[in-house]
Amino acid sequence: MNQEYYLQQLEEELVIALGCTEPVSVAFAAALARKEAGYDDPVESIELQASVNIYKNAMSVFIPGTNDMGAAMAAALGAVGGDPSLDLQVLQSIGEEDIVTARKLCAEGKVSLDLAPRGAPSLYIDVTVRTKDHCGRAVVAWKHDLVMELERDGVQTFLNDTSQVQELTDSITVDDLRDIWDFATTVDVDKLDLVRQTIELNDKIAVEGMLGSYGLEVGRSIAKACRGGKDVPDVECCSLSDYCAAWTAAATDARMVGVSLPVMSNSGSGNQGLTATIPVLSAARFLG
Repeated sequence: MNQEYYLQQLEEELVIALGCTEPVSVAFAAALARKEAGYDDPVESIELQASVNIYKNAMSVFIPGTNDMGAAMAAALGAVGGDPSLDLQVLQSIGEEDIVTARKLCAEGKVSLDLAPRGAPSLYIDVTVRTKDHCGRAVVAWKHDLVMELERDGVQTFLNDTSQVQELTDSITVDDLRDIWDFATTVDVDKLDLVRQTIELNDKIAVEGMLGSYGLEVGRSIAKACRGGKDVPDVECCSLSDYCAAWTAAATDARMVGVSLPVMSNSGSGNQGLTATIPVLSAARFLG
C-alpha cells in the first residue's frame, strides 16, 4: 500500500468550490477565455458549447452572490468579473457592477448557447469570449477544473497532455479496497490537514443551512419532524440516521440556493463532498 499515492489522490480530488460545480466550472472556463482575450476592452459576446449535464445541472441552482441561475449567466459572470486564478472559487471576486453587466449581456442576447460536439466527453465546456479587438477561448473537460486547451485570437496558447485524462481513468481501476482501508487506519493524521479543512468548511455550511431558511428546507424539515412537526427544528430529538440526514440535507439546501460559503468538493462534486463528510461528522457527534 502506497500512502503517498492516496495522499496525492486527496490533493487532486478535494477541491474548494464556491457554488454548484456545474455553473461554477462554466464561469471558470469563461474567466480563462476572458484572460486570453485580455482586459483592455469590455466583453462584446460570449459563445458557450457544453455537454447536456452541464446545462441540466446549471439551470435550476442559484449562482453564489446572485439571484440568478443558468449557464448563460454563469458564463457572463465568469467573463466579466471572474478570477481564473481562484479555480472553482472563480466567482469569489464578483461585485454588484459585474452582476449588472452580466445580466445586460444575457438580456441583449450576447451569450449564445450550443451543445457540445458529438463525441465530446460527458463533462465538456468550451467558451469563446470576444472583445473589440481580441478573442479568447478555453476548453474544460473530464473534470470541472481540468483545462484542456486555451487560445488567443485563434492561436493555441496551451494544450493539455492527454495523459492526464488516461491517469484519471486508470486511477479508478487500480484502487484496491484493502489498500484504502489500510491507508485510512494507518496514515499519520498530521498529514491530513486537507481533511480537517474539509470538515471545517462543510460543517460551516451545514450549520448555516440548519439555522437559515434555504430552498426546500429539507434538513430543517427532517429536524422538525423529529419533534413531531413543531415549527422549530431540533436535531437533538433525532435518531442517528435522521440526525445525519438532517445535517447533510441542510448543507445541500444552503449550497444549492447560492449561499456564499465554499465547500470542499469531492471528485468534482460539491454535494458528493458534503455526503462524504457530513454524515460521518454527524455520526461522530451523535455517538459522542
